[in-house]
Amino acid sequence: MSRNLRIGTFAATLATGVALIGAAGASAATTPPLNPAANIAPGRLPGVCANAPIGAPCLRGVVAVLDAARVKLGLGPYALPSGFYRLSGARQLLVLSNLDRVAYGLPPITGMSPQLDSIAAAGVAADGDPDPTALLANLPTYGWASNWAGAYPNAPEAYYAWMYYDGWGGKSTSNLDCTSPTATGCWGHRDDVLSFSQPGIISMGAAVSRDPRGQLGYAMTIVWTPASNWTTYTFSWTPAQAASATPSS
Repeated sequence: MSRNLRIGTFAATLATGVALIGAAGASAATTPPLNPAANIAPGRLPGVCANAPIGAPCLRGVVAVLDAARVKLGLGPYALPSGFYRLSGARQLLVLSNLDRVAYGLPPITGMSPQLDSIAAAGVAADGDPDPTALLANLPTYGWASNWAGAYPNAPEAYYAWMYYDGWGGKSTSNLDCTSPTATGCWGHRDDVLSFSQPGIISMGAAVSRDPRGQLGYAMTIVWTPASNWTTYTFSWTPAQAASATPSS
């Protein structure tokens, strides 16, 4: 399943710029926890975000917006690992994804695969959802889901759009597959982040870079396989989880 792209409205609220979002998922993806009843409008960010969107002061403001959305869904704020604001945007995407997966009782992503990171980077370069099927073709069983976003100033803002602003919004709906309040394409990005509840190994690839036109892009792909050693990890969840603390630095 692939989801069409459309100019979004989220980035205009959090920061300057135009946002695009796209998502794709394989049939093995499982039904995620209950989605929000409606888009959760983000609040304003600190003024410093205009000039330093990846600096800690701005990122703390984005995390505060994420926390507020999470609390509206009955969850506590994100318990970020120490040093979160010094992580690369790609690693921030893994941390945020896993904190939500764990909160909903889903198995966490084991870590970031360098092979999948390359697939995600190709997605950013192509302004579209990364597709790992060629890499996985020799595996007997697998499932995958992918998201892409463009023109957001930092990774946590792109993550917010995937998780809390991907439903029906009338004329301001940013997901073309979300054609009505009950369309199956609504909340597709959130569904992909929260895919796969069955036992096995979940690996992730993510990338934050610029496309050939210079636009910032964000891509992630999550792959489920039965227990296997098909890939190594450059960033693992276990030590990151052990360092979880609030507030983080």
